[in-house]
Amino acid sequence: MKNRYAILAATFLLWTLVGVLGKAVFMLFYADLLSGTSAADWLCVLWHGLRLDIAIAGYLTMVPALMLIVTLWHNSRIVTATWKGYMMLTAALSAVAYIVNIGLYGYWGFPLDSTPLLYLRTSPADAMASMTFWQMAGGAAAIVITACLIYLLFAKTVNLKKLRPAVGIVSLWHSLLLLIITALLIIPIRGGLSTGTNHTGSVYFSTNMRLNHAAVNPIFCFVESATHQENIGERYRFMDDAEAVRLTEPMMHTTLRTDSADVALRTDGKTNVMYVILEGFSRYIMSDAGNLKGVTPCLDAIADSAIFFTQFYANTFRTDRALPALLSALPSQPTMSIMDQPAKSNRLPSMAATLRKNGYNTAFYYGGDADYSNMRSYLMATGFSTVVAEENFERKLRTGKWGVADGPMLQRVAADAATAKQPFFCVALTGSSHEPFDVPGHSALKEPELNAFHYADSCLGRFITTLKASEVWKNTLVVIVPDHLGAYPKNIDNYQFWRYRLPLIFTGGVVEKPQRINTLGCQTDIPATVLALLGYDHSDMPFSRDMLDPAAPHFAFFALDDGMGLVTDKAAMIHDNHAGKIVTSEGEAADSLLPSAKAYLQKVYDYLVNK
Repeated sequence: MKNRYAILAATFLLWTLVGVLGKAVFMLFYADLLSGTSAADWLCVLWHGLRLDIAIAGYLTMVPALMLIVTLWHNSRIVTATWKGYMMLTAALSAVAYIVNIGLYGYWGFPLDSTPLLYLRTSPADAMASMTFWQMAGGAAAIVITACLIYLLFAKTVNLKKLRPAVGIVSLWHSLLLLIITALLIIPIRGGLSTGTNHTGSVYFSTNMRLNHAAVNPIFCFVESATHQENIGERYRFMDDAEAVRLTEPMMHTTLRTDSADVALRTDGKTNVMYVILEGFSRYIMSDAGNLKGVTPCLDAIADSAIFFTQFYANTFRTDRALPALLSALPSQPTMSIMDQPAKSNRLPSMAATLRKNGYNTAFYYGGDADYSNMRSYLMATGFSTVVAEENFERKLRTGKWGVADGPMLQRVAADAATAKQPFFCVALTGSSHEPFDVPGHSALKEPELNAFHYADSCLGRFITTLKASEVWKNTLVVIVPDHLGAYPKNIDNYQFWRYRLPLIFTGGVVEKPQRINTLGCQTDIPATVLALLGYDHSDMPFSRDMLDPAAPHFAFFALDDGMGLVTDKAAMIHDNHAGKIVTSEGEAADSLLPSAKAYLQKVYDYLVNK
């Protein structure tokens, strides 16, 4: 009988060991990101992360424990085969989690959560488009090798073949004892006997968030994210509603200003509006930021001759969360994408709906799959009468993993604009500066990421030149803004303010002279700002503030993976909800921003509950 208890203990300990080894491999793989940390820091990662490794070990040991009870009464080839099958399946799933976590962390900067499921569910081809063939082949090989190693670890250590069924009361007694042990696995799973239970932030121990992320078990993080995704009404309840209202009331301003804005623009209710949303661009890669030269010469030149908002921030770190911010003025949510919930995203207000109601023709252009992340559903439901995507281009133009490159896509936008019925509102979302940076016939810079940005920038320059030569230019406002900082710099740090700094540029024939505007703002402020310039009400977008209205409050709010940031003209802070603390701050009053940031996020979720 002792063999069964030894097998049970070995299974639990081996799964714990797998989690520990996964952390070690993660840290070795990202040793450059963890430069400046010590061997003691790495040991702390393993020690603090042990809590979630033990929790996952508890989960994965439950089925083997029940199977051991079965062997007390009956042990045959079927039982042994079932045991092997379970070990093969869990080894494979664990290998996928550990390898995918390693593969994605370099791009996303946070541990594996349920986000990949959205992308795989809505458009599997686009979900894989960021990867080259060799990356996919290498990743698949790594998963297979890891799965085999995990399985062999168990196959060589635990074996049911020699177990023999017990007799009579002995079987009953040991069945009861094993059942009690199985039930007791809930203790390591929940993290002890206290009222608090395990969660991803339980293993955070350092001010260096990368060390905290290294300590997280990716299986646990994924399961936690997937099982907590839908409870919008219960998420981020920091305070009672009255307090949240009190704190956020000064942050809201939906009144349409009656005076003219102090800006060199001539617009009216019939001015054409064009959005160009640049994939992955940021202030960091522009020349005036002082980090790089020659990557965005066209964007630099456009900014110098246009209205340039210099204190502008992203609202998020993903495209599917940026679109509702840019078009519906909805602040991003830290752990979910509202486009994954069409029942709610389809009820959002939007610029397209407002402008269409006022006689505008509306169109959205994207060179990739418009069904990716439920994009088409959101766009069509919120006022876009036409969605042009990769299937609307000749097959020969689909030269990249993400479909049609920016050059021919923007050429199509310019050609359609030249003959479109006015006034119109059209949006162009670029994609060539996304991984894997497979731009057609362009090799201006050595680094693939920067070369892709340079290509997209050149396409933008040609697009603007073409527009200037057309009749529509003189009555058009072109809004140029990125969706989020993307692939550069390579070691993205989600807890630095530069990670969210973006350019916002107003150009077009309606711009009378260059102007730099230093007012703070973020992506959700564009709808109110543009609609106010046209003279249209924007009160249905409570989180949007007119950046040209001196009476409106001016600040930037952004979300990161289970965290949030708030920037004002006096202070700034980034708070991590897992860690339960401010991670990065600037200004003496940074701590005082936290209650307002929490209240603001809480009201965003209240808003979504009612949609």
